[in-house]
Amino acid sequence: MSETANIRFERIERLLCELRYEVERGMMEHEIDETIGFQFVVPLSRAIPDGVVMCEFRTRPLPRHAAWSLSAPLEPRLKVVK
Repeated sequence: MSETANIRFERIERLLCELRYEVERGMMEHEIDETIGFQFVVPLSRAIPDGVVMCEFRTRPLPRHAAWSLSAPLEPRLKVVK
């Protein structure tokens, strides 16, 4: 990757971490719904000729015992302290 690509990738990672924090905090404080979504289309693809790239984010409730292979634990990182 070029230096510019590295900078952009690091910025995307930082923004995704910020998004995770805001989603966790908003849900724990009951400020946002448990089912939210956002999607957009990038109008070109290098992998598929004449293709596009679909980018989407969604949240949904999931039973704690469900078979889910996440690298992070299912426990929230944030705790609401009154």
